[in-house]
Amino acid sequence: MTTIDTLLPRLRQRKLSGMSAAIGARATEARARQLDPLEFLLLLLDDELARRDVDGVARRIRAARFEDGCDLRDFDFSYNPEIPKAKLWELASGRFIDEQAAVILCGPTGVGKPFPTGCPAGADRSPR
Repeated sequence: MTTIDTLLPRLRQRKLSGMSAAIGARATEARARQLDPLEFLLLLLDDELARRDVDGVARRIRAARFEDGCDLRDFDFSYNPEIPKAKLWELASGRFIDEQAAVILCGPTGVGKPFPTGCPAGADRSPR
């Protein structure tokens, strides 16, 4: 009978760390729910893809070399109350990407237009 300890070195060799981290819990879940082998494999693949998505976003943020870490939650809306807070949060959700819409931030000098563009993690958004 194959054990998880037998599989772990092979998963590491193929650089499947998402599967390596989840296989114990997923195997227990598969036994408890009497999952079909393909359903079990699908769960493991979803874990691997989720880990790669998270790592990819983190890698792209590092590669972008943003000057300071920022978060939209740190934005001072009291500085300029005319900034539409709800609209800014809607933009941060990234829904416009799914809708394939263009966004233009315009306004006078010094109002903070670049701030939201430098805050990729300002809202919870799953990567594509």
